This record gives sequence, structure tokens and C-alpha cells, in this order.
Amino acid sequence: MANYYRVAYKESQNTLKQICELFRVDSSDITIKFVMTVMGPLVFYFMWEYGNPGGGTPGGMTFFVIKYIVVWALAFVAAVILNRTIWRKVLSTTAVGDAEDQFDRRCRLNGGPVSSEIHFFDDHFDSVTAKKTRSFSYQDVTKILETKEAFGVVVKADPETVGSARAMIGFPKTALEGNNTDELAEFLLTRCKNMKRKKVKKF
Repeated sequence: MANYYRVAYKESQNTLKQICELFRVDSSDITIKFVMTVMGPLVFYFMWEYGNPGGGTPGGMTFFVIKYIVVWALAFVAAVILNRTIWRKVLSTTAVGDAEDQFDRRCRLNGGPVSSEIHFFDDHFDSVTAKKTRSFSYQDVTKILETKEAFGVVVKADPETVGSARAMIGFPKTALEGNNTDELAEFLLTRCKNMKRKKVKKF
């Protein structure tokens, strides 16, 4: 495993679509898990409070609780699977529109397509364009994301990120020199010590 990795590519609608889709599927995954987690206890409360679970008998109520937990768990898993399969097609279509808007806006601001580079050093990484260089600490990385086409990291508390407390640095996997994202992932996992999820989140 090397101690330096370089990403270089010129932005296009296709590369931005890959990156937008990466972060859209992650956001959707977080949302569906949150909704299912909140809705489970809420529905249970109303059924318990205003219904007649288990006929009011101790045995019936115990069976009702067990059955409800099993059904809730199955519904949770089904929702996550549907989100990552059928709903994924909707997110992919939405990402196309996002990419078109971003590409047009960035071309206007920069006088043409932007050439982007990311340099992963031993103790930090830099995101570089002709107009700006941003440096990030591995200690601030909260998650690593990967799809078939793109790879990215999410960094917390970036003061330059307008409207969000997170910076999301992504790139098409083909832009990585050597094209070995598995090796890069291993490199990052040994340095990003503050991630709650100690592995790459793959979609």
C-alpha cells in the first residue's frame, strides 16, 4: 500500500452525475432508516394506546409485541432493499438533473469545465482546482462512500461549505491513478479514526 494517491479529472456532466448519485443514495439511505426507526415506535404507541392489542390478555399482549417487532424489523429491511434497488433508479435520474445544473453553474463561474485533483497524503488530503485548494484532516472524515462508478468521503464542520456543516469530496473511480479504489479505501480506513462506521459504505 502506497502513502500517496492522486485523483485527476476534468469535470463533465457524466462525472458530476456519478458524484451526485453517490451522495444522493447515501442521503436517501439515511432518510429511510430514520423514518422507519421513528415510525415503528410511533405506530406501536397508537396501536397500544388506542387499540386492543392481544385482546387485553397477558399472553395475547406478549404475542402482539413479539409479532409487531418481527413485522417492524422485516418492514425496515424491505424498505432499505427497495431504497437501494427500485428507488435507486429514481435517484439516478434526479442525479442527471443535478449534474446538468452544477456543470452549467461551475462552467459559468470558472470560464469552462473545471479540472479537479485530489491528493491523498499520509496525514491529510487536498482538493485542488485552478481557483482554490482546500485541505482536510483525516480526523474529520465521518464516512467513506462507494458505488460502482464513484468514490467519496464526507468531512464534518468545513467552514467553507455554504449551507451545510459537511463537505462531500467525491470523484469518478476511473480518475484515481492506478484505478485501485480498494487500496485507497484501506489507506483511508487506517487514518480516518473518528468514523463511527469502520468500513466503506457501499451501494
